[in-house]
Amino acid sequence: MLGITFVFSFMEEVGYMARISFVFDNWMSKLGLQGKSVMAFFMGAGCTIGGAAGTRVIDNWGQRVLAMALVWAVPCGATWSLMPTLASMFFGKGAILVMIAIVCFMFGFMAVTAKVFGPKLAPAAERTGMIMEMPPYHRPRWGHLIRHTLNHAWDIFRRAVRVIFLVALVFWILSYTSDGNVENSIIYKIGTFIEPFTRIFGLGWQTFMAFVASALSKEAVLGVLSSIYTNSGTVFDSTIGVAAASANLGEVLPTVISKAEALAFIFATTFNVPCVMALASTYRETHSLKWTLRIAAYYTCMALLLSCVIYHIGLLIF
Repeated sequence: MLGITFVFSFMEEVGYMARISFVFDNWMSKLGLQGKSVMAFFMGAGCTIGGAAGTRVIDNWGQRVLAMALVWAVPCGATWSLMPTLASMFFGKGAILVMIAIVCFMFGFMAVTAKVFGPKLAPAAERTGMIMEMPPYHRPRWGHLIRHTLNHAWDIFRRAVRVIFLVALVFWILSYTSDGNVENSIIYKIGTFIEPFTRIFGLGWQTFMAFVASALSKEAVLGVLSSIYTNSGTVFDSTIGVAAASANLGEVLPTVISKAEALAFIFATTFNVPCVMALASTYRETHSLKWTLRIAAYYTCMALLLSCVIYHIGLLIF
């Protein structure tokens, strides 16, 4: 977060960001946005939290919320590290095709999201174009740049930790067992109970629980799968990143998860809610609990719907 904030603050400080916005203005207008919003997408590729904060440069509130909704569709750095790992476990050399499919679908998903939220957030009659003066290039003010970076990162961290603590506490209660055996936990009983429902989306209860954990943090997915399938650590420790994935996870997963389910799980996890910190950051930037929850519910439902479609396509291929 520090690195992302520093880089883009530096670009703005020297006067380069305005020129990038001008170049992309025509393309972004097709999504109902201004050219300024393109920087939020670049920042979102590193961290969705930074992407949400990057929408501050947009003058219109509706377009700003729409930009945040679209930034969520951009896989963050954690997702880009997780998805190739899972894809290579199940598909070997074919993993590159899976990643290409994710990138292609990302653009389609953004177009659909713009169609869904655009009419309410940025009606065509109320859309405002980008009017800005091109600043001259100049040297950065290093003191101001460093203070802005540190203050901005600390503000996001402080607000996000509150949400993470509450969610982690609930997850701990559900997954706690005295002996560390996941089969004795509440989450196991819930998972096996709802599995007939999760199978509609092509997910077993194990992958569905990992899907739920991905909404807390993408880094938790491998750890949760490891704790469930290889009994290495508790589900709670894996979710908050304390427990690492088992070394033989790559050998275990392909034997217990079909390729169709794996493909559905990869797409569902990629386009699920980015993380709880991104959720908190979006709420902070929009100042609207209604729109934050609406965007989160949309992404959860679309991820499960996508999982269902991909699973049945996978059954035809594999």
